[in-house]
Amino acid sequence: MNAHFEAIQGPVSARKLGMLRDIDDCAYDALIRAMPLISDYLKNEIDLADLAGLLLQIASEKPEAARAFADRIGNDPSLAGDYPGLRRWAVHGLQKHRNDIECMLHHFEWGSPQAYSDEQALHDTEELLRERGALLHYLAGFGFAEFSIDLHEPDTDGRQTRAVTIDDGVIRYPRRFHGDTTDRALLRRANIAHVAAHLRYSPLRRPAGNRRPSLVAMTALIEDARVERLMVRDYPGLKALWGGFHTATREVSGFDFAGLSARLARALHDDTYIDTNPWVGKGRELFEEAASKGLDDVNAFDRLARTLAINLGKMRLEPSADRQPEPIYRDDNAILWGPDTALPEDAERHSEIEIVDALQDGEKAERDVEGIDVRHRYRYPEWDHRLSELREGWATVVEEELPRRKTWPSLQRLTQPKIILSASARVPDRAIRLTRLTEGDEIDLNVVVENVVQQRARLSPDGRIFCRHGRRRRSTSVVLLMDFSISTERFVPGSFTKVIDVEKQAALVIAEAMEAQHDRIAIHGFSSNGRHEVNYRRIKDFDEPFGEEARSRLAASASRHSTRMGAAIRHATALLEAEAADHKVVLLLTDGEPSDIDVAEDDYLVEDAREAVVSALSKRVRTFCVTLDRRADHYARRIFGQRNFLIAERASTFANHTNRTLTRLLAL
Repeated sequence: MNAHFEAIQGPVSARKLGMLRDIDDCAYDALIRAMPLISDYLKNEIDLADLAGLLLQIASEKPEAARAFADRIGNDPSLAGDYPGLRRWAVHGLQKHRNDIECMLHHFEWGSPQAYSDEQALHDTEELLRERGALLHYLAGFGFAEFSIDLHEPDTDGRQTRAVTIDDGVIRYPRRFHGDTTDRALLRRANIAHVAAHLRYSPLRRPAGNRRPSLVAMTALIEDARVERLMVRDYPGLKALWGGFHTATREVSGFDFAGLSARLARALHDDTYIDTNPWVGKGRELFEEAASKGLDDVNAFDRLARTLAINLGKMRLEPSADRQPEPIYRDDNAILWGPDTALPEDAERHSEIEIVDALQDGEKAERDVEGIDVRHRYRYPEWDHRLSELREGWATVVEEELPRRKTWPSLQRLTQPKIILSASARVPDRAIRLTRLTEGDEIDLNVVVENVVQQRARLSPDGRIFCRHGRRRRSTSVVLLMDFSISTERFVPGSFTKVIDVEKQAALVIAEAMEAQHDRIAIHGFSSNGRHEVNYRRIKDFDEPFGEEARSRLAASASRHSTRMGAAIRHATALLEAEAADHKVVLLLTDGEPSDIDVAEDDYLVEDAREAVVSALSKRVRTFCVTLDRRADHYARRIFGQRNFLIAERASTFANHTNRTLTRLLAL
């Protein structure tokens, strides 16, 4: 151990190193052995604590991966000098290979952390992820709504130049765009439209057989031109969109295989383009001849591609191994070719029961037909404040199936008066129109015309010519979200009442008060056992009356595990999004700050919960917290905002505080 390592050690790093030793002493030993080399790249205690915390997180997920990670930075200590890139690489490996330990170990042993330090690649990646929703809507407009968009895995040597690939329902983009284009949005739309052309018109997964690389490349080029011609017939505007990327010329592209292919691609797309090369001219002539007989005859165009490939062979031209598509919006055409031989019968059959794990954000899992685990699962992102980015699909919310028709204990009401909520505010409603008023917001032209008619008929007109819009009671939907972590089993300070019982009493009186006003309320609870198991219980749903069965389920709810607050808030927000209400509120009842068994880093779950609250607000869902933690001010203010939390210091006033909070929320 060198002197620099001794100098940068501190209480925070020592605590995390101690926790790492308790979880996996092998990973701890590997890190300590590497410290004499790694410490030269660490500036202070914060850097050391960050590295120890990252290794601790990996060890809590997969101890084998933590050992591989520690050995890797020991063999290449310079990796410790770029913590943000190292963290992105490690988190990606945990998320991508969570169900395959061999692939995860390969990632940590041979993966390229440098690929996650490329600033341009990070910028391009963030830009693509921001536009992913719009691109999927654009693809759905062509009739393909079941696809998703993801990124290529970085190559082990750090190269990021691969083209767009279509693979098993996923369109994969490179992490860094090659080529020089000023409008990335148009480029991505051109990518998607070209992908849609293949999906609509190309024969997919054909065996490549013994075709030479030049024939494979030429067949793909002719197929690109054929499907684009068919697509332009249905969507004429695509000709101009694609045409903007056909820039090949004799001077720019040259006479090699890639240059002649790019020039032919432009000649087949642009009728006004003139190219004097005999091979390009012959390719255009043969293509137009085949197209005049019909664009649906794939075999005719395959024969055309063979002829062109033979002529290129006579010129001793072959495609390079790292050839990029030209124009740049086209994909790598991997979807056109499949395996050459069939798999053995026993190897091509898949298990009929698969563990539902690779779900999209918020997507409901299918039920397993064999009944091992029939609970619904939902995947949600999680915010990493260190990297300032969302970890897509990081947390799994599991909806628990509470048993029905079972004898449960009854919920005894504490001695306190019945709460009556103040009436919700009334809001203008244009569907309600009050007419023939002596005063109002505007003049009713129909009544004015009637008055003129009455005057012409020498009758006394009705002077009530005003109208205004009526008002109705504002509709409200509230999710009362209860913290059911193991800490709620403790007694409230200064009383002999458990926290969970106080929460249940508050839920009971609030539900009764809202049902009396015919407002919509759902009572849900949550606890967590790591990011893969955020348990979510629906005690009472919006359309369910608060009867004996719901009361019994509330009474039977027990405490266990931890408090991963962000995932629970995101799930409650998703449920509220389906509600057609003027006011949507998540009212959280808790006794402490977010925590979980797989998180050792300070503030990680607090910042994630804050991001979940901000995201909910952007969807018109307000989140408020009522807590029994007297020391909650420092974290509750960060999560919910200065005026969106309330600390109840006594158990006897918790329900009243909750009522007062809800009344204030409904009045806004």
